[in-house]
Amino acid sequence: MSESIRDPRFWLKITSAAANLAPARHALEDFCRRRGFEERAANEVGLALNEALANVIRHAYGGAEDRPIEVTAQMQHANQQLAVSIRDWGVGRVPPENVQRDACELKPGGLGLLCMRRLIDDIRIEPQREGGMLLTMTRRRIRSAAGAT
Repeated sequence: MSESIRDPRFWLKITSAAANLAPARHALEDFCRRRGFEERAANEVGLALNEALANVIRHAYGGAEDRPIEVTAQMQHANQQLAVSIRDWGVGRVPPENVQRDACELKPGGLGLLCMRRLIDDIRIEPQREGGMLLTMTRRRIRSAAGAT
Protein backbone atom coordinates (compact mmCIF):
# COMPACT_ATOMS: atom_id res chain seq x y z
CA MET A 1 0.00 0.00 0.00
CA SER A 2 1.41 3.41 -0.89
CA GLU A 3 0.29 7.03 -0.73
CA SER A 4 2.19 9.95 -2.20
CA ILE A 5 2.50 12.56 0.57
CA ARG A 6 3.55 15.48 -1.66
CA ASP A 7 0.79 14.98 -4.19
CA PRO A 8 -2.52 16.68 -3.29
CA ARG A 9 -4.23 13.55 -4.56
CA PHE A 10 -4.62 10.29 -2.68
CA TRP A 11 -3.58 7.05 -4.35
CA LEU A 12 -3.50 3.51 -3.00
CA LYS A 13 -2.91 0.27 -4.82
CA ILE A 14 -3.93 -2.71 -2.71
CA THR A 15 -4.90 -6.31 -3.15
CA SER A 16 -8.37 -7.60 -2.42
CA ALA A 17 -7.36 -9.10 0.94
CA ALA A 18 -9.79 -8.23 3.75
CA ALA A 19 -6.76 -7.28 5.87
CA ASN A 20 -6.33 -4.20 3.63
CA LEU A 21 -9.75 -2.71 4.47
CA ALA A 22 -8.86 -1.02 7.77
CA PRO A 23 -5.49 0.41 6.65
CA ALA A 24 -7.07 1.82 3.47
CA ARG A 25 -9.94 3.30 5.44
CA HIS A 26 -7.63 4.93 8.00
CA ALA A 27 -5.37 6.34 5.28
CA LEU A 28 -8.35 7.97 3.52
CA GLU A 29 -9.72 9.33 6.82
CA ASP A 30 -6.31 10.93 7.51
CA PHE A 31 -6.29 12.41 3.99
CA CYS A 32 -9.75 13.90 4.62
CA ARG A 33 -8.73 15.40 7.97
CA ARG A 34 -5.67 17.02 6.42
CA ARG A 35 -7.99 18.66 3.91
CA GLY A 36 -10.35 20.18 6.46
CA PHE A 37 -12.97 17.50 6.96
CA GLU A 38 -14.34 17.37 10.49
CA GLU A 39 -13.80 14.12 12.37
CA ARG A 40 -17.31 12.76 11.79
CA ALA A 41 -17.24 13.58 8.06
CA ALA A 42 -13.79 11.97 7.65
CA ASN A 43 -15.03 8.85 9.44
CA GLU A 44 -18.14 8.69 7.24
CA VAL A 45 -16.01 8.85 4.08
CA GLY A 46 -13.78 6.13 5.54
CA LEU A 47 -16.77 3.93 6.34
CA ALA A 48 -18.11 4.38 2.80
CA LEU A 49 -14.72 3.33 1.41
CA ASN A 50 -14.67 0.30 3.70
CA GLU A 51 -18.12 -0.76 2.45
CA ALA A 52 -17.16 -0.18 -1.19
CA LEU A 53 -13.98 -2.24 -0.85
CA ALA A 54 -15.87 -5.03 0.94
CA ASN A 55 -18.33 -5.09 -1.97
CA VAL A 56 -15.49 -5.32 -4.49
CA ILE A 57 -13.92 -8.21 -2.60
CA ARG A 58 -17.22 -10.05 -2.24
CA HIS A 59 -18.95 -9.37 -5.54
CA ALA A 60 -16.28 -8.50 -8.11
CA TYR A 61 -13.59 -10.89 -6.90
CA GLY A 62 -15.64 -13.62 -5.20
CA GLY A 63 -13.48 -13.44 -2.07
CA ALA A 64 -10.12 -13.80 -3.85
CA GLU A 65 -7.41 -12.05 -1.82
CA ASP A 66 -4.83 -11.35 -4.52
CA ARG A 67 -6.70 -9.18 -7.04
CA PRO A 68 -5.81 -5.51 -7.67
CA ILE A 69 -7.81 -2.54 -6.41
CA GLU A 70 -6.84 1.10 -6.93
CA VAL A 71 -8.23 3.88 -4.77
CA THR A 72 -7.77 7.52 -5.69
CA ALA A 73 -9.15 10.69 -4.15
CA GLN A 74 -8.80 14.39 -4.70
CA MET A 75 -10.48 17.59 -3.67
CA GLN A 76 -12.59 19.39 -6.27
CA HIS A 77 -14.55 22.61 -6.61
CA ALA A 78 -12.23 24.89 -4.66
CA ASN A 79 -11.59 22.14 -2.08
CA GLN A 80 -15.23 21.90 -1.04
CA GLN A 81 -15.86 18.39 -2.39
CA LEU A 82 -13.93 15.14 -2.30
CA ALA A 83 -14.09 12.63 -5.16
CA VAL A 84 -13.05 9.07 -4.30
CA SER A 85 -12.69 6.44 -7.03
CA ILE A 86 -12.36 2.70 -6.56
CA ARG A 87 -11.24 0.70 -9.61
CA ASP A 88 -11.41 -3.07 -9.86
CA TRP A 89 -10.92 -5.58 -12.66
CA GLY A 90 -13.47 -8.11 -11.44
CA VAL A 91 -16.76 -9.53 -12.65
CA GLY A 92 -19.17 -7.38 -10.68
CA ARG A 93 -22.28 -5.75 -12.07
CA VAL A 94 -23.96 -2.40 -11.63
CA PRO A 95 -26.50 -2.82 -8.81
CA PRO A 96 -30.08 -1.59 -9.25
CA GLU A 97 -30.61 2.05 -8.26
CA ASN A 98 -33.59 1.64 -5.95
CA VAL A 99 -32.84 -1.34 -3.79
CA GLN A 100 -35.28 -1.33 -0.89
CA ARG A 101 -34.24 -3.27 2.16
CA ASP A 102 -35.09 -3.13 5.83
CA ALA A 103 -31.88 -2.20 7.64
CA CYS A 104 -32.96 -4.38 10.58
CA GLU A 105 -33.25 -7.50 8.44
CA LEU A 106 -30.86 -10.12 9.77
CA LYS A 107 -29.92 -11.50 6.34
CA PRO A 108 -26.31 -10.59 5.42
CA GLY A 109 -25.49 -8.54 2.35
CA GLY A 110 -27.06 -5.56 0.68
CA LEU A 111 -26.56 -3.04 3.45
CA GLY A 112 -23.19 -1.74 2.23
CA LEU A 113 -24.65 0.18 -0.70
CA LEU A 114 -27.53 1.52 1.40
CA CYS A 115 -25.02 2.70 4.00
CA MET A 116 -22.82 4.31 1.34
CA ARG A 117 -25.78 6.19 -0.13
CA ARG A 118 -26.51 7.74 3.28
CA LEU A 119 -22.90 8.76 3.93
CA ILE A 120 -21.96 10.02 0.47
CA ASP A 121 -23.55 12.77 -1.64
CA ASP A 122 -23.29 11.01 -5.01
CA ILE A 123 -22.29 7.52 -6.18
CA ARG A 124 -21.61 6.47 -9.77
CA ILE A 125 -20.79 2.91 -10.81
CA GLU A 126 -19.52 2.51 -14.36
CA PRO A 127 -18.47 -0.67 -16.17
CA GLN A 128 -15.02 -0.30 -17.73
CA ARG A 129 -14.17 -1.23 -21.29
CA GLU A 130 -11.14 -3.25 -20.11
CA GLY A 131 -13.29 -5.12 -17.60
CA GLY A 132 -14.24 -4.41 -14.01
CA MET A 133 -15.89 -1.34 -12.55
CA LEU A 134 -15.12 2.20 -11.56
CA LEU A 135 -17.05 3.42 -8.54
CA THR A 136 -16.86 7.15 -7.90
CA MET A 137 -18.16 8.64 -4.66
CA THR A 138 -18.35 12.38 -4.02
CA ARG A 139 -18.85 14.04 -0.68
CA ARG A 140 -19.00 17.73 0.21
CA ARG A 141 -16.56 18.72 2.93
CA ILE A 142 -19.35 20.51 4.79
CA ARG A 143 -22.88 19.23 4.36
CA SER A 144 -26.01 21.24 5.01
CA ALA A 145 -28.22 20.13 7.90
CA ALA A 146 -30.66 18.67 5.34
CA GLY A 147 -27.86 16.63 3.72
CA ALA A 148 -26.26 15.54 6.98
CA THR A 149 -26.60 12.04 8.32
